[in-house]
Amino acid sequence: MSDKNRSIEDIVSRYLRQNPDFLEQEPSLLKHMELSHASGPAVSLIEKQVQYLRKQNEMLEQKLNQLIQVASDNEILMRRVHSLTLELMMMGDLASFFDRLTEALLEEFKADILNITLFNIKVKASPKTPMFYIKRNDPEMQQFQGHLEKGVSVCGRLNRNKRDYLFGTRAQWVQSTVLVPMGDDGMLAVGSSDPARFYPGMGTLFLDLLARVVVSRLALEVPQKQRKTA
Repeated sequence: MSDKNRSIEDIVSRYLRQNPDFLEQEPSLLKHMELSHASGPAVSLIEKQVQYLRKQNEMLEQKLNQLIQVASDNEILMRRVHSLTLELMMMGDLASFFDRLTEALLEEFKADILNITLFNIKVKASPKTPMFYIKRNDPEMQQFQGHLEKGVSVCGRLNRNKRDYLFGTRAQWVQSTVLVPMGDDGMLAVGSSDPARFYPGMGTLFLDLLARVVVSRLALEVPQKQRKTA
């Protein structure tokens, strides 16, 4: 053992002798300490319990750290969604609104492909924005009818027919999707080449919030069109 290590041990030993209640003041340190039982290689029941509790504590700490990280990530995303919402609602025309929405969905949700389907209004967005118009009672939409009636977002893998309809020639690369209904106005489909990106049971709060923003924006457009024709 080096003189340096010996010196450090002497300091620690001297400090503990002078402060015998130190571990009572810092009980969290006990979980990091190892103490062999006096019975030699045999392990007492108490020692087994201590080892078990220490392992459980480590697992709980890992889970807590994961939850803290998720909460932190969600807080950051919520701020971005809030900022995006304010930005979108300031857009003067629907084309710009959906162009910006497309950019945000691809960027914030790490998506590879989108489908924005509207039922009640046609929007002339830029070519990069995947806008589609179809009547809700169109036979092509029957395969999504159950999903639209439930009104809840669904994540996971789609069957081939649905993927082909939504994403066309790029459907073969889509491994996971989230479908977000927009009431009577339409539906969002967000696809990824990563099969684990959108999985069943994952939270869809932020996409649901954006869908409500779209519905609110479309609701503003109807009175405008009515005033123009009056």
